[in-house]
Amino acid sequence: MLLSFIVSADPTELLNGFFKNNLKFTQTSFNSANNSFDKSYGTFYRDLENNIKIEITSPFKEIYLINKNGVEVHDLEFNQKRFIKNEDISNNLLNFIKNGFDKELLSLEQINSKNLKIINDDKTYYFEFLSNNELQIKYKDNLNVDNLINFSKQ
Repeated sequence: MLLSFIVSADPTELLNGFFKNNLKFTQTSFNSANNSFDKSYGTFYRDLENNIKIEITSPFKEIYLINKNGVEVHDLEFNQKRFIKNEDISNNLLNFIKNGFDKELLSLEQINSKNLKIINDDKTYYFEFLSNNELQIKYKDNLNVDNLINFSKQ
């Protein structure tokens, strides 16, 4: 049933709809310094005004409050706050999630019924719907580090 739903639906609508949910996630990145994988865990919430709260629960405790002006970062372990303006944010994935996936503005290719990729600013993002409640994203960040994020609906 999920396969037929994905085939018949617009992929950008599926992505936009998925990120309207409260989500939990695991982010895995490759640490080339010690040849290991680093994992972080957290939650993702969006309010009615389209503000986003990302709470990292492990291995560090951080909160990211994302609004139309930028990102407020709270480092809970060191009791520090800083603000990053939108124009200083180079993470396209964050911009897609915050502002929505627009098929008119993105170079999007549907690979098959549950996989698609987006190419933006010479970066490629791979999306795979593992189920109706799970989405996996693979990409290289600005430091050329491989990242894998698994989101699941709460």
